[in-house]
Amino acid sequence: MSVLTSPRGKVEVVHCRRTESQDVYCIKSLIRKFTCKLFGKLNIIYLLEKANLAVTLCNDKEEIMAQATFLDYPNWNVAKQDDWVSVFRELDSDIPCTPLNTLFMHLFVAVDEYSVGCCKEILRTVYKAVPELHFIFLIVPSYMSLGSTLITVFDQVGNIPCLTYEEDFAVHICHRHSHYPQLHVRKARVEDHDDLMPIFMRYDTILKETYGEYFLAELIEAQDEENHAVVCEVEGTAVGFMSVCSRVNMQLLHECFDLGPFHGLCFPHPDDVLESPQDLSVRRSQDAELRSSSQGSQKIVEELQEPVSPDTMENIQGNIAREAASEEALTAVQSGNVSEPEDIEKLSDISTGYAQYHHVSSRSLASLVLPEEPVHFRPIYRGASAAFCIQLFCIDEKYEARSLDFMNFVFSLFSDKNFCVISLPHLTPEFFLIQNFVKMVPFNTCTLEQDLYVFHRAGLLKNICLGRSS
Repeated sequence: MSVLTSPRGKVEVVHCRRTESQDVYCIKSLIRKFTCKLFGKLNIIYLLEKANLAVTLCNDKEEIMAQATFLDYPNWNVAKQDDWVSVFRELDSDIPCTPLNTLFMHLFVAVDEYSVGCCKEILRTVYKAVPELHFIFLIVPSYMSLGSTLITVFDQVGNIPCLTYEEDFAVHICHRHSHYPQLHVRKARVEDHDDLMPIFMRYDTILKETYGEYFLAELIEAQDEENHAVVCEVEGTAVGFMSVCSRVNMQLLHECFDLGPFHGLCFPHPDDVLESPQDLSVRRSQDAELRSSSQGSQKIVEELQEPVSPDTMENIQGNIAREAASEEALTAVQSGNVSEPEDIEKLSDISTGYAQYHHVSSRSLASLVLPEEPVHFRPIYRGASAAFCIQLFCIDEKYEARSLDFMNFVFSLFSDKNFCVISLPHLTPEFFLIQNFVKMVPFNTCTLEQDLYVFHRAGLLKNICLGRSS
């Protein structure tokens, strides 16, 4: 929640939420003639359906104060939806905009008295909700001014032509660092102790009670090649802390968690045992069966093409007649029409055969229902560990949405590692950092009272290039 103050001194307590379909009527009531000149005539319902992100600002009475809609391509048809990056790079090559770090504002409406505060609050919320976002563009006709609200947060970059109209459009940009900046991450120093301890004490006092009042300073002083302590800071003040270590008990993790999707958090090794001998033999036998079945089917086709002898035909017809007689006797029993001795004799023969079959099948069923206890195969990884672990992590609540800023720095400290792991007690509430990790599945024999989360280095990629395969 935030507090907005109007130029006349009125105060409103506001909060942001995702735009809902029932907001359409209120959004339309906030549209002015000036809004249509800036953004054009819009179909609000269609726009919300296509939006990548739509944010509504409400007061404590749930009255809509403002709304903004963002898409991942420019409006006013100044560029193709799937090929706008080159156009904006030509406009300003110093702006490294990509489809992954850029959004375009297609609509903004607000209550006039609070419009400036609403605009800043929405932008701050958007940058907080999307950590990868760095640029928001606004495109308007070049002859239009932004008005007293949008001009406070957007700066003009240049003009570009339109693909539809014979006029130019002005491109304006809003940078992340003006609203919810990235955190500066560096190695921790003993002097950071006084800034960090209030944050630790706000969440937990067990560490202080267990290791003493200066446990954090001692942890920072104990840094070496295997142990590192890093902090994130805002205007020279440390607001977050992370302690990482390259020593990981891989044997314990292999015994407790299914790490197969990540190759056991180890580097590949020629002596790795990834399949049980039984699986290998089954696979080989299946391959052999496939080969033999293909050959057998070819022989059957050849045999079917040969003429059938009269003796064979007589045997087939006799079998069919006996099966028909059996079915008639069973039908008579089910309908209650069995009265003649001959029918009873036939029935007794059939029931005897059925009983023998049922006895055999029941024994086979019992053997299926009560199998021996299976022995689950566990892969054996002989390669070196490819993971480091987070031992201690804490960050000020105001900046926790930027927790991922730590990861680039700590991976640079362990350039030879591909995975970062962290273990947490089962009932720990999910926080921002852990939302980027993958929770591992424990074995049913796991005795650890903790969950394991894994983050791969590839999660830091910010750009993806696609091309034709060759």
